[in-house]
Order: sequence, then structure tokens, then C-alpha cells
Amino acid sequence: MATRKSVRTVLAAIADPAAGGQVAARKAVEVAWLFGADVILYHACYEPVLSGGMFFDSAHLAAARRDYVARATQGLQAIARSLGGAGVEIRVRAEWQRTIPEAIARAATREAADIVVAEPRYRSTRRQRGLSRIDWEVARLCPVPLLLARSAAPYSKPTVLAAVDPGAHGLRVSSLDVGIVGMASAIAAATNGGVRIIHCMRDASLVRAARPALVRREQQRVRTMVRHLARGAGLAAKDVKIVHGGPVEALLNAVTTEDADIMVLGTIVRGPVRQALIGSTTEQLMHVAPCDLLLIKPNSFALAAGRAARN
Repeated sequence: MATRKSVRTVLAAIADPAAGGQVAARKAVEVAWLFGADVILYHACYEPVLSGGMFFDSAHLAAARRDYVARATQGLQAIARSLGGAGVEIRVRAEWQRTIPEAIARAATREAADIVVAEPRYRSTRRQRGLSRIDWEVARLCPVPLLLARSAAPYSKPTVLAAVDPGAHGLRVSSLDVGIVGMASAIAAATNGGVRIIHCMRDASLVRAARPALVRREQQRVRTMVRHLARGAGLAAKDVKIVHGGPVEALLNAVTTEDADIMVLGTIVRGPVRQALIGSTTEQLMHVAPCDLLLIKPNSFALAAGRAARN
């Protein structure tokens, strides 16, 4: 279970050191201050016109790349100076990397980060406004908890929702659900906030292939598992909320009714690290949830990602 002492390093994935706002940096410094951790401001630099390619590189382009990284480093240092009064140790690192999501994942492993904080890089089209491909890839590859911060507003006694799905992991409570509840509890303890464990249960009328008695028995089993999660985190029965219906709509309604500031939820991993997928519910919530999202992966993903980074 996550505790204050288990968060020692927070990595802020900075999209543009020259931009205003710097939500990821500000939120990372707040999280670090709450947990007594250090911050690394990280930026992956890449400019196609300076890449040169395999056959067209030159000493002139190499010097231009070094200058490009140096300017990015100066931008990170300016951000660090602007946030230096928070009493948190801040380090900076900029490096030339062609693939930003993979660079962030490698940096998180190399720096032994406990949390990565990122500001969503929204894209807009004539049809819709949503997360960019980089956002999806960072969420897919990040080997440690990823906080997608919607705003830099500080947490003030926040309500933290821990979205669990014990019925999806067999007969026992999974380590993923334990990690979700543990991280939510740690954040609430650090911010003097509150935790609500939430589970979306499908209505019996929607499960057409099963007998009603079997469905009711399964639902009771899941309720018992959710209560077990709550007891393990030192929470009371009133801190558990069971909702019904489509998971995305039900969880969004819970964010509104509970006035939630953060939702902690898990991702689903299938196959090798490079083929890791995000569950459809999490994908949709990443797109539309109005609160900050903290995405947790199974322990097996972090171990596999660490091995991949060392190879």
C-alpha cells in the first residue's frame, strides 16, 4: 500500500518549457511538497529539421541539436526558479529524444520516479477536442502511476475516488485494486482529504445470459470484496459506494455527486510491455473526466518495464 514515505521522486513531463501555465510542473511540486519528495522537470526535445537522418547528419546539425537542448534546459531552469520557494528540491533534465512517450517512460525508470505528472496535450479538430496521441502513448507506456493534471489548482481537502473492479480479477482481490485504494488513501492522508471507494456494478437486467440467482450471488460476492478492500485501507462502510449502469456514465456521475478532485483508477495490460493496452473505460474517462486522473498499472507491468529499460 502506498504511503507518504513511498513517494520520494516525482517526475514532471514538461511538454514545452517556454509555454505559460506549466500545470505539470506546478502540480508535481505540490505533490512533492505533500509527500516530502524531490522533483525532476523532464523535457524530451525533438525537432525534425535538425535530425539529419542516417545519411544527412553533419557536425553543424549536431551543434544545432546541442543548442536546442541547451535552450530547453534553460527553460526548465527558469521554471524551477519560479517554483523554488516551495521548499522542494527541483532538478532539471532535457535530452534529445525522437519518441516522446518512450523517452518519458525510460526517464521514469532511470530516475526511479514514484509518480509521473503530465499535463494533457489536447488536440482540437472540427469534430472534437480530445487528448493527443502522445497522451495516450504516455498513459500506455508509463511504468509508474501517472497523474494527468487538468489544472494547477492546489488540492484543498480533496475528495479522492478509488475506482475498483474486483469482480474482473477472479475470486480474490487483485494487487491492482489494492494499489488503487492504497494510493488514493495516501493522497487523502497527505492532503487531509477523504477517500471514497467506488465500484460500478452491472444491473442484473443487463446480464441476459445468466440466471438471476447466479447474478445476485455474483453481485453479493463483489460487494464483499469491495468491503474487504475498504477494511484493509482502514475505511468504513460509508466510504464505499456501489453504482449501477454503464461504467463511464456512472463514474462521471459519481465525480459530480461526490465533487471529486481526483479519481484513481487502473489500466489493463495484455501481452508484452510494448503491446500494453488501456481498458476502454479508462480510455473514455481520460477523454472526458473533469477531474485529475491518477492511472495505476499492475505491479507486473512496472517490473517488465524496468527489465525492458535496462536491456
